[in-house]
Amino acid sequence: MKTNLFFALAAILAAVPAYADDIDMNMAQMQAMDKITGRVSLIEVPVGGEVKFGTFSIVVRSCKTRSEEEIPENSAFVDVTDKSFDKEEFNIFKGWMFSSSPAVNAVEHPIYDVWLLKCFNGEPNPEQLLTEEQLAARDTLPTLREIRVQQQKNRSETETIVPENIQFKDTMYKVENPEYARSASDAETNSGPENLLNIKENYKTPEETTVTVPAEELSEALSTEAENLNRQMMKPEKTFDETVSKEDLPPLPIDEDLAAAIEAELAGQQSAPQP
Repeated sequence: MKTNLFFALAAILAAVPAYADDIDMNMAQMQAMDKITGRVSLIEVPVGGEVKFGTFSIVVRSCKTRSEEEIPENSAFVDVTDKSFDKEEFNIFKGWMFSSSPAVNAVEHPIYDVWLLKCFNGEPNPEQLLTEEQLAARDTLPTLREIRVQQQKNRSETETIVPENIQFKDTMYKVENPEYARSASDAETNSGPENLLNIKENYKTPEETTVTVPAEELSEALSTEAENLNRQMMKPEKTFDETVSKEDLPPLPIDEDLAAAIEAELAGQQSAPQP
């Protein structure tokens, strides 16, 4: 029984391929594409170096491959920054790319795309290599999401600021003649159609003046006016007796014939003998 179990485990281990450690390379071969023009470029980025494509800045931090006896695979840790959308430089991608599965961890951008082809050993261009300080500075760049959150925060803080003074325009109308209809002399001198708005030819454009009022005073005045309106609305209505006194009532009209008839009737009742 033990012998059969041993052979079964040995068969399972033999079926599982043994992978050796990945081999470090100093160059990464990548493809970059401009989605607008359809142009595809082959670029070679040294490990620790930078290559620019469009608004992209591509830096490869590490690039590894497998030995020839194993299943081919290349993996690279890539750092991509962008300067499009009228923004400051921000980080758009930082992670591992795999040559066998370029869609597993892809760069998401509406214009440009970049993916890994293979890792190899070559002769890096010294001008493309970055210093440790430059690599560390790239790690502090914000992402596009962080920039948008900060802009939204700044916009909210700006909208909540209360101005110290409020300016508004006050139009002053100067009425020289309060008459609503033109005189006969004006009608005779002017043979044209009458102006329905009664505006004469010498009418002057109203003057506009800008008045500056402190925001606190304006707010206090508006609050006082609102309280007065509320107080008037809550006040009970007066009855007819409270609003109009007897002295304010106009005298009733007197019918003289009716008054004379009433006086005669009263006089006749007084002169009649009592039973």
